[in-house]
Amino acid sequence: MLFLLDTANRMGSMRLQCSKQYCYLYDLTTSDDTFAYQYIPQHVEVLSIENAVMEHIDHAILEGVPSFIQELIVTNSFSLRWISVPWAVKNLMITSTNLRRMDIEANSSLSYLAVSVCDLVKVPDSIKHARGLEWLYITSCKLQGLNMASLCDNVRLGVLSLMGNKIRYVVNTSTRHCGVYDALASVTLSENLLTTVSMELFNVLVRMDGLYLQNNRIRTLAGQLIHGALAELRMDGNKLSSVDLCGWSVPSLASLMLDRNNLTAVPQCVNNFTNTSLLTMRSNRLSNFTIESVAGMSSLRKLDLSCNTLKTVMLSTAHFPADLEMLNIDYNNLSALDLSFIPVRSLEVHVSYNLISSFDACGASRNVSQLLMYDNLIVCAWHTSSVRERDRCNKTDGSVRRLHNEHHRKVCYG
Repeated sequence: MLFLLDTANRMGSMRLQCSKQYCYLYDLTTSDDTFAYQYIPQHVEVLSIENAVMEHIDHAILEGVPSFIQELIVTNSFSLRWISVPWAVKNLMITSTNLRRMDIEANSSLSYLAVSVCDLVKVPDSIKHARGLEWLYITSCKLQGLNMASLCDNVRLGVLSLMGNKIRYVVNTSTRHCGVYDALASVTLSENLLTTVSMELFNVLVRMDGLYLQNNRIRTLAGQLIHGALAELRMDGNKLSSVDLCGWSVPSLASLMLDRNNLTAVPQCVNNFTNTSLLTMRSNRLSNFTIESVAGMSSLRKLDLSCNTLKTVMLSTAHFPADLEMLNIDYNNLSALDLSFIPVRSLEVHVSYNLISSFDACGASRNVSQLLMYDNLIVCAWHTSSVRERDRCNKTDGSVRRLHNEHHRKVCYG
């Protein structure tokens, strides 16, 4: 069913268009235009206000939104600078505006708030009035920093995403225990301008299982992270030249991502991370690697060292991660590979796009269950033991060497 209401007023034309669960209110100009709310069918769940031609959507304009509306959207309204949110609004999305100010009424019913592409420079002070807020997204705006104290009273806030802002600092000036400490499960600060992060700030967030700091400008990690619930930590796409994990305690950490940094060695004390199953260090500056440097990671299953500048890799040793299943060293500068002694039951090795000219396939450990060694001076691959017995390695022409750097640039840095 399609319902269309088209009216003209002295400022322009307001339109209401409804279909199934959605209604779209176009070109809202004054509070008088809200008479259109009475024509919204009761089966509609979402109202989208588009191209609102006003600087301030005030309390009166949104107060009249029918109670059966479950989600309110304000979008593509570039005149908008200020919005006042009545207590009854439960789910609010604001996108593509010039919003600079948000006032949330006391005792707000807000459960979900998402603001994107706006001019907000800080988390609104009135966010404290939304004590039942569970999801808060402020993305692609102009936030300058985050003070955790501004969220102190949001006792049900489980997800916080401030991705794509201009955040340069994270602090916590609260002098009391905050309810949000016992609620936050996911914190996203990716794609900001952070250069230093004090990791101990996150220790109070006892339920946090995901911390996302990727694609900033982080050069320094200060302090020690002591956290029993954290399962995933992303720090890829930063400017870290070294990482010191000594003194950290993260017994639940399963995934640690350090891709696209400037690391020349594996993090100090990473062997203390005995429950981590995924470690990725793709696109760093490692030139030499020994598997002994991660041998203490007894739960490690996947290790990605692709797109580095590795010239040597030492794998044939008894000091080996006991559960390792996959090793990726594609796109490096290896000229030789020794797989003669691999003390785990089944290991998949990816070593394509190197410069390997020396490899003893017959002497390779039976524990190498899969080998992918394409685009080297020697090409050798098997997926099963039967293929391994049947196939032989083959030498390639010199084009591999000639195209080596080009492949690296396209895949690793392109």
